[in-house]
Amino acid sequence: MSTTTAYGLWPSTLSASLVAGSARRFESVACDGPWIYWSEGRPEEQGRMVIMRAKVDGGMEDVLPAPWAARSRVHEYGGGAFIVEHGTVYFINDADQDIYRLPLGEAPQRLTAQPSMRFADLCLDLPRNRLIAVAERFGDDDHATPENMLVSVPLDTATAATDADASALIAPMPLVEGADFYACPRLSPDGARLCWLSWNLPGMPWDETALHVATLAHDGGVPPLDDGDQHKRYAPPGVSAFQPTWLDAETLLFIGDASGWGNPYRWTVTQAEPTPVLPQPIEAEFGQPLWQFGMRTFALHQDRILATFVEHGETRLAAITPMTGAREDIPRAASALDRVTAYDGGLAAIAQRRDTPPAIAALPVGDDTAQDRLGLPHVLRPAAAISLRPGDIAQGEIVAFPGGDGATTYATFYAPRNADHTGPAGARPPLIVQAHGGPTASADRGLKLRTQFFTTRGFAVMDVDYAGSTGYGRAYRDRLDGRWGEADVADCEAAARFAAAEGWVAGDKLVIQGGSAGGYTALMAVATTKTFAAGSAHYGISDLELLLAHTHKFESGYLHRLLGTTPQVYAQTMRARSPLNLIGNVTAPVILFQGLEDKVVPPEQSERMANELEARGIDVAYHAYEGEGHGFRQATTIAHVLETEHAFLVRVLNLDAAA
Repeated sequence: MSTTTAYGLWPSTLSASLVAGSARRFESVACDGPWIYWSEGRPEEQGRMVIMRAKVDGGMEDVLPAPWAARSRVHEYGGGAFIVEHGTVYFINDADQDIYRLPLGEAPQRLTAQPSMRFADLCLDLPRNRLIAVAERFGDDDHATPENMLVSVPLDTATAATDADASALIAPMPLVEGADFYACPRLSPDGARLCWLSWNLPGMPWDETALHVATLAHDGGVPPLDDGDQHKRYAPPGVSAFQPTWLDAETLLFIGDASGWGNPYRWTVTQAEPTPVLPQPIEAEFGQPLWQFGMRTFALHQDRILATFVEHGETRLAAITPMTGAREDIPRAASALDRVTAYDGGLAAIAQRRDTPPAIAALPVGDDTAQDRLGLPHVLRPAAAISLRPGDIAQGEIVAFPGGDGATTYATFYAPRNADHTGPAGARPPLIVQAHGGPTASADRGLKLRTQFFTTRGFAVMDVDYAGSTGYGRAYRDRLDGRWGEADVADCEAAARFAAAEGWVAGDKLVIQGGSAGGYTALMAVATTKTFAAGSAHYGISDLELLLAHTHKFESGYLHRLLGTTPQVYAQTMRARSPLNLIGNVTAPVILFQGLEDKVVPPEQSERMANELEARGIDVAYHAYEGEGHGFRQATTIAHVLETEHAFLVRVLNLDAAA
């Protein structure tokens, strides 16, 4: 029997330390025969990225021992930190950003010793005894703009990782240069051709990319672009490509958004232009914004493409015949699948469900009809080694509502849930509106323990896919262009008002919370509206000019697209849309969280915001953490943030007054 308790004060079995200590972060998934490999960040080891492997029938083990950590820092966001072939792992080590080879059961072997370079997105070229990798090369000044390129890394000069003298190593040789950025070098099955993506500032990889296919020279070199059919490029203006994958020695598959939606395409080397795989483009999004290397939404298994896509906010699965486009939908085995790849028995991915934490999962593939092809996820490794009572789980419901500009906008709503407690009769719960980062990301489709931490305490949560979010086509994402700090705020405000009008939440206890770009949205919301009773920003942006001055190369042109500015004319707009310059309008309490090693949003941003708010007499709390960067990784930090944020909201919303 449940007890009547004030919303926000419900005792919960889901403690902050339990959430933090159990919240593993999965990044990459790779397969080698029957083995499924993945990398996971462990809060209890200060976020160290460990490589593990398992078979569906058991045998899970660590592959990468301490103190080694597989993490790339290319583009600052990294990803693509390891690959595995025939039992040998090749990985980028976090501490030095060099490449190492790890034969099964042996010690790591150094392949590079390049203090001025960082690597990512490895591709094994066994016929030429080398790796091909994306690389960044820095000048003497670490803050200078790096050169980006594809490089060749020889495998035959490896040294023991403990050797002090790595002079025997041959320096990586540039293969492709000239563009601002590169990603996805992939060798054809016969080793004859190489494909890759490139793009240039001020664009991001989801704005406009070039897809290249080159026939490699005898020595492994890449012919120049004007060398006839030896080097072809697909690069229509305003079109992006995602996840180029070889179907066979002469045919590429990739996701392209020429129709305005990311759909699969097929490109044979004898064709001038790619061909849509589906007979008619569908209004569904198969692609993702390439913030990290190694992102994948489909895998090849036997004669089919097993693809995950988003349609009307819902994640779906399909088996597609690549040469005919025949599509058979598969009953959903999860609310979201990420980093999908194929192993001998089926599909492996980071799987999310609405009632269990994210997990590394295998989805066996049968030989019957498509409806029976993909089985239920077999969990190999959950992100959290805990289980919630069914009565404690708030399962998200996707809702559509008119956004700030009247366009249909989507969000995931979580009602408060606790098996032992209910709110007082006639009362409504406080609402936390979550603004995701990116801002091109999207609301998580599965269970998040951070969300459950608040819903089990009597808060409602609304995770908003505001203008600019991914999953709804290019036009939805482009709604944010030139309007960042306005359209996103308006959609979050509309979401909060919609929930209040529906009677789901208390209209005077609305909170906005976000991290990174979502933190900027939260700060702009409390600075430009009176809708929210409090704001919470995790490593949020407060000064756009300062961000522009200190931002890294990958995002150096991104701000201008989002704000509608140019490198020549930007100051007035950036000042007008910087929360730091709008403090005079802030009346709601604000809490700020910041990592002191954050290179994406430097600590100076949050420090100045906190000092200015305090000087004006605003109720503000500022918490900074040693050893944390952009996104918190350590268990002690995560637990402290949760406990501190909850206590702050209880106090400023005066929730204990109803107790």
